Amino acid sequence: MGTNSLCLFYALEAQLRNNMSKSVPTTENYTNKVFQTLACLDKSSLKRLGKYLQSPYFVQSDSILILFRELCVCLNKSHAGFDRQKIWQSMFPGQDYDDTNFRKYCSELLRYTQDFMAFETIASNPSKRMIATHEFVVEHKISPLYNSSIRDARNFLEKDDYRSLSHFRSKYQLERQYYSMMEFDVKVDTSANLEEISSNLDLFYWIEKLKISSSAISQKKTGTRQYKIEFVDEVRKFLQTYKVEEVPELAIYYHSFLTLYEEDNVEHYYNLKRLLQEYGNNMPQKEAIELTDSALHYCTGKMNKGQREFLQEYFDLFENMLNKGLFFQKGILATWRFNNMVGVALQMKKLDWAENFIHQNQGFLSADTRENTYIFNLARVYRYKGEYDKVLKLLINVEYEDIGYNLISKAMLLITYYELDEFDTLFSFTNAFKTFLNRHKNIPPGPRQGYSNLIKFTRQLIRLNHHDKKAKEALREQISKNKAVVFNHEWLLEKLR
Repeated sequence: MGTNSLCLFYALEAQLRNNMSKSVPTTENYTNKVFQTLACLDKSSLKRLGKYLQSPYFVQSDSILILFRELCVCLNKSHAGFDRQKIWQSMFPGQDYDDTNFRKYCSELLRYTQDFMAFETIASNPSKRMIATHEFVVEHKISPLYNSSIRDARNFLEKDDYRSLSHFRSKYQLERQYYSMMEFDVKVDTSANLEEISSNLDLFYWIEKLKISSSAISQKKTGTRQYKIEFVDEVRKFLQTYKVEEVPELAIYYHSFLTLYEEDNVEHYYNLKRLLQEYGNNMPQKEAIELTDSALHYCTGKMNKGQREFLQEYFDLFENMLNKGLFFQKGILATWRFNNMVGVALQMKKLDWAENFIHQNQGFLSADTRENTYIFNLARVYRYKGEYDKVLKLLINVEYEDIGYNLISKAMLLITYYELDEFDTLFSFTNAFKTFLNRHKNIPPGPRQGYSNLIKFTRQLIRLNHHDKKAKEALREQISKNKAVVFNHEWLLEKLR
């Protein structure tokens, strides 16, 4: 190759490298933050966002709207990403792709989307909208609206049947704005609203402090985290002298906190239950769920300590929320709630109730877990009813992805094989169950030991000479002594009897 040829070769190579560094893959799987954000919005929200972007008051660039529409086309087709160059050509036909400017437009669309979220939040909340309006009136000194804006906002807030945390925050903000307005519109004989400001600030602070403190205690009990929350004792001691019952919204959080802080005093639980029954219908759904969950967790703690009367308490609380429809969020009943309620009903021997509950509420389960949850819980009911042929039919060919479902299902199959006198199959199954426990290293130590002991004692039960009273007594004693670490120990002891 001659010198000129070499020079030409190196020039071409350099140009190729340069072009490669500027080139952008045209893969349709490219994704970025704005695409991922839009994917989180439902169709109704995307439609409103489209109208928002069409408004020249908010957006002055047609290219932003085109970018949004092209990304929505990809989302509607369930694409994992998009082709940047194709979208660029829709935005700027005939122009070479410019990655820097494309990223800039994506960033602008993301900013407009976030502005839309803030707009939606205020627009959908009348109290926030009124407070924002009054704030504008005060800051811009729009005197013709002084009286009407504060009057309308106060009247609206006074209509609340239940004054949640947000109510007291809104009242504080409103009265604080009014005080600012009085600074330049005050009359000599007019009293300032300092008491109203202070009172609403106190109530907001106390409720928020009780909520945060309750969360801190809960996480400490589960061993996940420990937090140092200041002024908890000071607030608690002050509220002991405060007439909390005169402010039901404060009283309910006060007693909810005390069920955790002084869990041995059951009066706090019964006060919380009474207030939930009285005011639960008027609460925002999220708040009603949080407070009921606090009461349910208290019942669970008592049940775990052997206080079986709290089974009825748990059942009553759950059924009350169920009948009011408060546990259905966007038409969905959480799978873990569904499982827990069936479990409690079975422990209370409400077998027909549990079966009816499963059939009547399966349609409210999330579609991706509905079938497995339905089969799993129906098998639980049939096991308690002693209809083991139905248990076997439901579970024999089911393998759950969820490790918890899998373990409980295998335990039910173990019991079923025993009850059906399928001892050869049972012995083979216990080997497979043991292998499953050994293979899945992510099973926590507690459940691993509990199921391992179930397998061990079931094998001993199979081999046991039931005419050997001494051997039976020895096995009974061994199971009873270790029942805290033996799953289904009640069933094992029942079989020995």
